[in-house]
Formats: sequence, structure tokens, C-alpha cells
Amino acid sequence: MKIKASELVEPLIALAALLLLCLTVYAVVKPFLAASLWAAMLVLTTWKPYLWLVERMRGQRALAAGVMLLGLCLFFLLPIVLAASDFADVGLDFIARIRASFEAGWPALPEWLVALPLVGEPIGEFWQGLGAHDAKTMSMIRSLIGPATQWLLVVGGHIGGGLVLLMMSLFIAFFLYQDGEHIRDWVRGLLNRVAGERSTELLAVSVSSTKGVVYGFIGTALAQAVLSWFAYAISGVPNAMSLGFASFILALLPGGPVLLGLPAAAWLFHQGDTGWAIFMAAWMLLVVSSADNVIKPLLIGKGSNLPFILILFGVLGGALAFGMLGVFIGPVLLTVFYEIARSWILRSDAQPGDEVLAEAESVIITQPD
Repeated sequence: MKIKASELVEPLIALAALLLLCLTVYAVVKPFLAASLWAAMLVLTTWKPYLWLVERMRGQRALAAGVMLLGLCLFFLLPIVLAASDFADVGLDFIARIRASFEAGWPALPEWLVALPLVGEPIGEFWQGLGAHDAKTMSMIRSLIGPATQWLLVVGGHIGGGLVLLMMSLFIAFFLYQDGEHIRDWVRGLLNRVAGERSTELLAVSVSSTKGVVYGFIGTALAQAVLSWFAYAISGVPNAMSLGFASFILALLPGGPVLLGLPAAAWLFHQGDTGWAIFMAAWMLLVVSSADNVIKPLLIGKGSNLPFILILFGVLGGALAFGMLGVFIGPVLLTVFYEIARSWILRSDAQPGDEVLAEAESVIITQPD
């Protein structure tokens, strides 16, 4: 049976119109995509506490959502504010020290810096040329001012944009709490269209993977940050709050907090605090690092061992794709994809396990208002 060309025109036009509509909608929501993804992950991982608040507040969903939003703001924004305040104090103190050191003339570099092999002598010559206003040195400085300024502007823009996205995600989360059941029904319907009978299992795998990774990464990062801050504070390392917040970010990568802890131990040793230096190095290597191997498997689960290379891709690729929030979004998305692919490919003929069905049941059953 031949198909007339005229019979294909209308379906092709409809398909083109649908494709154009999808592209237009994507262009509209693209600026909010990272914030919406992070908001959805936060709501999903805190859904049960929200329902508990709804019951305690006699069905006042907006009030319960407001309480959850306040809690999330305190959890995410308060450490950032404290770290920013500490960092500002560092900057002011550093500027004051620089001014004081230059009041008596051009200061000399520390002997340990000049004595460094390979790089110590060039650094000393450059510093002396800078103090003497050497033409070659000043020309080099001028050539570096532009790129350095541009780099600082780019870094500042990424940090500011990340904070804006974080606040936007918390704002979006407020509305996702109130409309969670409707969004769940849409997701269930889409999975039924795509996966058919296995939609329940895949939905459960997606939910459990998302919860496990968010709990695992954030819980482990928080524990390592607190442990690192404790070591910095009691050993007398300056700016313990800023270093603890930096440890929270670096904890997304295995062994990340050690990258800050060992230089801090070297600084303590240089200051003559040998005992505290040994304590810092041992604490970072034995206690902080071991938290990654103990806490994360407990929170994520033994069945969600995402390969290290995918974690690295998730952190770096997520940061490139979504900005500051991408360091959290990337690993979650890759883990969900990894677990769905493993469930679909490696267990294609297997029946869902009891744990998976229990997780699916907790997702599918509608909670009463």
C-alpha cells in the first residue's frame, strides 16, 4: 500500500511544531534548570520530614513548607555567611599587615622562601627588582594585571552566580513541597509511557539512588568539614571557619580535605608547633579521611558504589554545566543514570527485590492532606 506524500505532510508539520515547542520551552527554563534540579533533589530527600510537619500542623502545607525552607536556609546559607565573614576578616587583617610591613621600607622575604630549591632564587630576584622598580619587572607586572583581574572577575562571578542559584533553588523548593504529589504523578505517568511494567522499579531505583547520594555526599562532607574545623580550631590555625567551609567543598572528592590539612600541618611545623603539626597530619590522614570510608557507605549503601572516575566527572562536569551547584548535581545525576542502567541492563529479567518494592511503595502511595 503506497502512502501519499500529502498524508505525511500533517504528521511532519505536527512533529516539527512539537520539536519547536520543546526547544522554546527549554530556552525558557534553561536559566532555572540547575536551581530546579537542586530544589527537586532537596525536596525528594526531605519529603518525609515535610509530611511529618504537615501532620503536626494539621494540614497547613504552606506553613510546613515555610518551616522546611527556614531549616534549609539555616543549613546552607548560615555556614556561607559565617565563612564569608571570616574570610573578610582575613582580608582586612592581611591588608593591615602588608601596610605595616611596608611602613619601614621594602620588606625582605622570609629566608625559608628564598632558600627553596629551584624557585627560591628567581622569587628573590623578582622581589628585589619589584622593590627597586626595575623596568623589566614592572613591565611583567603590568602584563599580568589584566589576566589576573579578569580571572578574579570570572571567579567572583561564578561564586555570586552560585549563591543566586542556591537562593533560587530554596525559593523553588517551597513550591515543590506544596505540589509534590502532582509532580510525582507526572513522573509516574512518564515512566509508565517509557518503561511500562518496570516503571515502578525504575522509579524506586531513581529515588533511592538520589536520596543515598545526597545523604552520602552532603552527610560525609558535613562530617569531614566539622572534623577539619575542630582540628584547625584547637591547634590554633587561623581562619578555622573558612578552612572548614573549604573542606566541605573539597570533601566531594576522595581525600579532598587532606589537601588543606597537610599544608596546615606544615605551617604549624614552621611556626615551631611540632606537636600540633603531628596531630594535624595524623588527624587528617586517619580520622578525617576515614570518615569518607565509613560514613558514605552507611548513607549511600553498599549497592551504590559509583566508580571514582564517574564521581570525578560528576563534580567537574557538573560544575562546568551548572556552576557552583553542579558539584552536587553532577554526581547525583550520574549516580541515578548509573543505577538505572545497571538495573535495566544487568537485571533485565530479574524481579524487583523487597527493598526496591518497599521504596517504590513509599514513593507511589499518596499521603493524605
